[in-house]
Amino acid sequence: MAKWVDMGGKIENDWYQVRCQIDQDMNLKIYLDGVKNQENHFCIDFDKILFCKVIDEGWDLNPCEYWDDPKNIPMIHKAILVELLDSHLKRIIRENHQAPFRHYQILGINFGIDVISGSQPIINKLKEN
Repeated sequence: MAKWVDMGGKIENDWYQVRCQIDQDMNLKIYLDGVKNQENHFCIDFDKILFCKVIDEGWDLNPCEYWDDPKNIPMIHKAILVELLDSHLKRIIRENHQAPFRHYQILGINFGIDVISGSQPIINKLKEN
């Protein structure tokens, strides 16, 4: 059963549209644009990642995960960036990948994204253009 923690402490509570940018070297940046407060703009920089995939439309996250407590399912009003401590996907990858890694999920109103990374992301608040 998956357990999660909120990793987006620097990210202000809002509903966010998600945009992703990944280069040929698998460096991933995820941009969050606030919907309720349109001055909220953040960049989550994962640097080099192992894997990422789009999940659902963000509201219920990944239906492949089985949650430890139905009252503790990550949802947009609880967290934007979560680290899954013991997820179904993490167990599958662990069978074939021996190096340490982390499983993150980003919750946006347009979609969510699973990210497998070897390190913790850096969160930056962006100034409005």
